[in-house]
Amino acid sequence: MTARSPLVDRVCGELRQVGAVAVVGPTGFGKSAVLDAVCTAWQAAGDPVVRLSSAPADAHIAYAPLVDLFTACPAEVSGELSELQRSAIDWVMRRVVGPEPDATTLRVTVLSCLQAWGRRARPLLAADEVHWWGPGSLDVFRFAARRSRGSVSLLAALRPDGPAAHDVLGGGAVEIGIPTLSPQESAALVRALGLPLRTAGRIHAATGGNPRLVSDIAAGLARTGTSAPTLHVQPLAPFARKATHAWLADLAEGVRPVLLLAALAADPSLDAVRRAAGPPADAALAAAEAAGLVRVTDATVLFPAPVVRESLVAEAGDEAVRRAHHLLATASAEPDDRAWHEASALAPAELPARLVATLADAAGAARERGDRARAAEFGLLAGDRVGGARPDLLVAAARDAEAAGRLDLAWTAMERLARTGADATARARARIAVVDAAGRGAALLKDIAAQALADATAGDEPALISAAHLRLAWSTHLNRGFNAEAVTHARDAVAWAERAGDPESRAAALSLIARLEQGRGSPDRTAALPLTLGPGAAGRDADRLDRRADPRRAAVRFALLDDQLADAGRLLDELRPVVGRVGGRADLLWLLGRSVHLHAQRGAGRLAREEAGRMLALARELGASPGPPWYAAASAELVGGSLEQALAYAGLGLTAAQEETDLVLAAHCLHLSGLTRLLLRDTAGALADLLRVRDLVRDLAVGDPAVIRYDADLAEALVAAGDLAAATRTVAAARRRAEELGRRGVLASLDRAEALCRTAAGEFGPAEELLVRALDAFEQLGYPLERGRVLLTRSAVERRRRHPARARALQAAAEAVFREAGAPLWGPGRAEHSGAPSWLAGLTDAEKRIAELVADGYGNRDIAAAQYVSVKTVEAVLTRIYRKLEVRSRVQLVALARKDERHSDR
Repeated sequence: MTARSPLVDRVCGELRQVGAVAVVGPTGFGKSAVLDAVCTAWQAAGDPVVRLSSAPADAHIAYAPLVDLFTACPAEVSGELSELQRSAIDWVMRRVVGPEPDATTLRVTVLSCLQAWGRRARPLLAADEVHWWGPGSLDVFRFAARRSRGSVSLLAALRPDGPAAHDVLGGGAVEIGIPTLSPQESAALVRALGLPLRTAGRIHAATGGNPRLVSDIAAGLARTGTSAPTLHVQPLAPFARKATHAWLADLAEGVRPVLLLAALAADPSLDAVRRAAGPPADAALAAAEAAGLVRVTDATVLFPAPVVRESLVAEAGDEAVRRAHHLLATASAEPDDRAWHEASALAPAELPARLVATLADAAGAARERGDRARAAEFGLLAGDRVGGARPDLLVAAARDAEAAGRLDLAWTAMERLARTGADATARARARIAVVDAAGRGAALLKDIAAQALADATAGDEPALISAAHLRLAWSTHLNRGFNAEAVTHARDAVAWAERAGDPESRAAALSLIARLEQGRGSPDRTAALPLTLGPGAAGRDADRLDRRADPRRAAVRFALLDDQLADAGRLLDELRPVVGRVGGRADLLWLLGRSVHLHAQRGAGRLAREEAGRMLALARELGASPGPPWYAAASAELVGGSLEQALAYAGLGLTAAQEETDLVLAAHCLHLSGLTRLLLRDTAGALADLLRVRDLVRDLAVGDPAVIRYDADLAEALVAAGDLAAATRTVAAARRRAEELGRRGVLASLDRAEALCRTAAGEFGPAEELLVRALDAFEQLGYPLERGRVLLTRSAVERRRRHPARARALQAAAEAVFREAGAPLWGPGRAEHSGAPSWLAGLTDAEKRIAELVADGYGNRDIAAAQYVSVKTVEAVLTRIYRKLEVRSRVQLVALARKDERHSDR
């Protein structure tokens, strides 16, 4: 219940204050788990708890919930009751036989019991599974609950389709709805069982955040040993069977057949289900909606947890599914839907050629209207005909699935092709589609890309060989960075594209070469980038194998690296209609990611967060790589949300990147984490993250400091940690590379970092000059948040120089910049520890910590051990502290601290 701790705390608080609380939620939302947690907390406080519950199996036992109450009731309490009341208790407990006590006697008995108990303690009555209580039990409990408020606390778990809170607990009861799990809460629950984040995203999308389903599916997958990162999609419905079976068993007769029709409908509209089911449809859907299994609008029937739909189909059996498809085929208004249901009602061996042709046409029509996922489904259904398989339709299905971002469908097409004995060329095309559908998870699919190259070579098709080399280059790059092997594959892709006479594939390969060479720090990095595309490029075929490496995408990347934000924005605006016209949802993911990055650079926090939210939702829906959207969400939170949330998202992005062996993204996430910790003044954590980035950058052979702009932040962390020499070396090395490549934004950041180094050394004049230069550069480049950061640094310098008025003015200017950009959290007063003693004014964070330790009586060796630095470093820092505080020794420093304390106490 860790994910629900705030909810549990709220329920406990309301119980203490109001005395009666109902937690309300549909089946599977964890009402019983909330009750368990609240009862545990109540008992921990020393008060008694009575859990009242029932079940379908107890239906024949009169007043079954009261058995729980009377069993727990202390003997001294029952001793205060009348003989008639004790006889009623004996009858409920089946200690005696005889006629049933009248309702009034039972009501008064329960009330008297609660009032007597309440005079000794503050018991909590927790009523669970109330929808299974008999009318007699509910009547007695209502009576006692309304009149015992103040003597006992009352808690009930209710369903939306059951009795209302005021009917069970009396007027004034607080009703608290149980929400679904958030994506983060689902991820935490799934990750706790050792499952990867991509799996967590799939589970959340399949369950709609239903806590019971998330827990059951995650536990089931963990038991199967599927914790190793994998992109192979395992069905989730079998692990939800226990829960869904119990929920469906609660439904009245006749509801399940209607739900099956809704689950199978190609067009899940309310009209379609009504036509297929007939008159019983509305009543059945109303019952299912009351149970929380579906949500019915004026036009559609939706399953909040799609895995429930899959479970319905799995449990129905083949014959029931066929009958349902026949009914839906008869009721379908659209020819394509009719064909879909006709084909689904048949085994692959029974599929007639006429129907295959109709399905192929339907796939083409879906492709034309941009519904690539539906096109893939039509293609898979048509291409898997036993004895007459259509590899061409399966290849087309794989490409449609890739465009839709549906790795599961692309993988299915690839596996079916392998069973049909398709030729090597068809197999290569399907494998390439799978690699593309994996997104940044392609780092795990290098073997699939290698098989595609082998098949393409066997098929002797140069354009296909070029495409396979390009995927190998991409897979290698994600895992190993800007290394020679990735460049070799990209160059082979160029050579084979030239042999094929394919200018678009050649341009795509050249774009990747440009990206790799740029990352390696080659001065002529842009020479390989074809900025002007060949004839017909504006109407690029969405089915091109090289669509993911479109040079226009590379142009966006280069514009961002070159600090050309206006150009990047213009290019993205040009690509938006292209993605909308011929692209799939995988293209939209890329577009959203670039858009978030651009908004973050411009300081547009609100827009960045909106786009990041869309990206996260789309990635979960598609089952796409979770790393990029979590990274985007962290970037957006950093500029327009909370630093703590940004740190959490960066951690999720890092975990996802590591699971999918995407070390390039891992380095980006670590940098974001380190920067966030730096802004939170967690120097040790920031330094640890940024040193890991430095190691990864070396391993990945990143030569361009603009790829991962961590150097200035690392230098700042080193200064804060007291290692001025290392900070100075970091700035100098990064400056050499940035000057060679003309990286203006990086150079401005390094100016700010060097100013910190100069300030720490007491060189205030040169520091001021560097900061003025950085401020001008960021103004020209259009980086408002970086400008604000420079202003904050100038404020800190002025405070060190004992110019408080100037420092306050600069900090106010910085805060104005952050407010205007929507990121007020970068410039709060916490930057200088407003609660720090005045005698520490002018010292860096690292110097303040060491000065405080000296004042507390620590020796140099103890300070070195506590700060994880050498004794020499402590001695050097102390020398600077003495100079800044104008003292000559440790004794004078301690005296200064004591004097300040005495002054503060007055």
